[in-house]
Amino acid sequence: MPTAESPVSVIRPPAAESIIHELTFPELRRRHEAVLFDAYGVLVNASGALPGAGATIADMRRDGQPFLVVTNDASRSPRRAAERLSRLGIPVEPEHVLSSGMMVGPALQAHGLAEGRIVVLGTDDSAQYVRDIGATVVDPVPDDPADAVVIADEGSIDLIDSLDDILSMILEAHHRGRMPRLILANPDLIYPSGVRRFGFTAGSFAHLVEKALHLLLHEEAPTFEVLGKPSPVHFNAAIELIGTRDVVMLGDTLHTDIAGAQGVGIASAIVLTGVTTRATALAAREVVPTYLLEGLAQA
Repeated sequence: MPTAESPVSVIRPPAAESIIHELTFPELRRRHEAVLFDAYGVLVNASGALPGAGATIADMRRDGQPFLVVTNDASRSPRRAAERLSRLGIPVEPEHVLSSGMMVGPALQAHGLAEGRIVVLGTDDSAQYVRDIGATVVDPVPDDPADAVVIADEGSIDLIDSLDDILSMILEAHHRGRMPRLILANPDLIYPSGVRRFGFTAGSFAHLVEKALHLLLHEEAPTFEVLGKPSPVHFNAAIELIGTRDVVMLGDTLHTDIAGAQGVGIASAIVLTGVTTRATALAAREVVPTYLLEGLAQA
């Protein structure tokens, strides 16, 4: 891609040394070899495709510029995620999707749990990430502790009952001296469901479990191993897959998208079509994006 830089507005956040460059997406993509897109808040929300998303991805594909959709949504397989985006007019193929759910199997294998009994909070696609490595998905039974608990998605039919059983199972396992491994695929606390509309997601429920465990077990309380953004696990997988470090992460959330990119030393852009407002972005002190975009629309 061309390396010449376009004129941009420069914003200096209050009490911060870093400078945020405000620009449009066409200007941004000329500055980097490849692009990583968050899904919710950048390409879509629960109401559908966001303005400019379809044209942006179509232009990337036409020009052969590498990109990935790096999403904390662990509720869908790459195929289903790509199908949904395509139905919304965003021409994505399964190979363009890197979800946090794809990190679950390798993490379980690394802990020697490829043949383990695993509780999965999430959809059937969430559970399939575990089945794909040969592990067995089981229900959370308080009197029969599993080897690991994976919180992947909030899409459980009986969410509160499941959380109650998971908490009781972990406490029983602690009593027996064999604590299960706790894994969090999607650490997002909320997601944008529409204009000024938000919903709770998996990270909020993992936080709830951790708080309860700390209340009951104090310093012996276990915590969740985080696999999705901002974890370097997710970002390093994206960098390896896309094949370059000259890449920029576009996201709508400072503490996941921007902090994660900053943590692995790549550029980032906060997009103002999701969780983060302009005022919040400019007030950031430690997690400061490289760029600021109003959105993907060209207007």
